[in-house]
Amino acid sequence: MKNEGQMKSYKWKSMLIGVCLAAALIVSGCGGGGNAGNGNANAGAGSNPPVSEEPPAATPEGKVDQELLDRLQAALKDAADASVVTAFITEHISVANQATADAMLRALHAYYDANLEAAQQAFFEDGVQEALLAEQWPITEEAAASIKDEAAKKLALGAFKGGYKLETVEGSIYPIVDYGYQKRFGEQLSEPMNAYIGLKAAESDKATVKDGGLVIAWDELAARALEAEQYLDKYKDSPEREEVLSLYVDRYLAMYVNGQINSPIYDRETMKLLDEVKASYMKTVADAADSVTGQLVAKFLTALAETDERVAELKDGEAVDLPAVKPFRDGLADEARKLLAQP
Repeated sequence: MKNEGQMKSYKWKSMLIGVCLAAALIVSGCGGGGNAGNGNANAGAGSNPPVSEEPPAATPEGKVDQELLDRLQAALKDAADASVVTAFITEHISVANQATADAMLRALHAYYDANLEAAQQAFFEDGVQEALLAEQWPITEEAAASIKDEAAKKLALGAFKGGYKLETVEGSIYPIVDYGYQKRFGEQLSEPMNAYIGLKAAESDKATVKDGGLVIAWDELAARALEAEQYLDKYKDSPEREEVLSLYVDRYLAMYVNGQINSPIYDRETMKLLDEVKASYMKTVADAADSVTGQLVAKFLTALAETDERVAELKDGEAVDLPAVKPFRDGLADEARKLLAQP
């Protein structure tokens, strides 16, 4: 059971979520973040302060609302599942400033990291897989309401309410984080957080790889790489930058240059670069020549020009990179990080 890195350990749930909220305070710059507006400034001495029905005063931009985050922390601590967390955020994020809203989403992401595996394991309890596999695919939130098996229906509906979606991989159905769900909070979030969610949503909406093979076109893979690169260039101080850096270097760029076991970049008989891959490379170089992606792909094409576009050769029945190709592919990650670090 797996899906594009969404399987995470959940043993350190409380610690991870607490660290996330604490980090959010540091990143956003805390200091007097509690809301004012208790409505008792004019109460007489010894009198009972009236109960105010008015909303609390807004927290200044750039400072997190500590009171709201404390309430979120309490909800996280007692949450039986993700739907409790998403319900709290949905109810309260409209009164949060950007710093607080971003912190709330980071806490949600930490909750997913800590609890995703447990949520997925529940879908492998007795009879659940059989019931889900008997339903017509895809199983949307609307379709889940009509699932015949009550246990399976409850799990599926709970997953959707918690910001998950159902995915099928290798004959199994289970929840993954639906980052597209989080776009509903976009008006409250900062530009970097919205951009991050957009990157993650592209993957959760349509995975790059399934069963060892690409399920998107080479041009779409290049587009995802370029989008991640643009994020890295634009949001150098984002707390999510390291994650996006790994997404770009270790995933999208590596896949684009190396292919996948069931989606090689070369013909297995001739070992020559596939026409559709070459066409995508040429397009990337033409359209994004100044990008790190474009520069690296151009270097790869230069190396392949020395080999008549042959990428590998057979040795002892195994495909091995040609000498003109191997140094480039072996050093791809380091070279990408080096170029990204340049001003």
